[in-house]
Amino acid sequence: MLANAQSKLAAKRLDLIVANDVTEAGSGFGADDNRVTLLHADGKQDALPIMAKGEVARRVLEAALEKLG
Repeated sequence: MLANAQSKLAAKRLDLIVANDVTEAGSGFGADDNRVTLLHADGKQDALPIMAKGEVARRVLEAALEKLG
């Protein structure tokens, strides 16, 4: 999952991509929670703990806004 996301990040010249782990029990499709890893163009990775999807969205938005300055 992370290798695929890293490849897409580089190929599409993105600043940020969200790798969504849908294989973990209790997260992903049909669940209220999710576990994601934020991958940044500079190589930084933020592996977020399992959390409510609304909180995941907030963290992704914060990361995107940080990239915008």
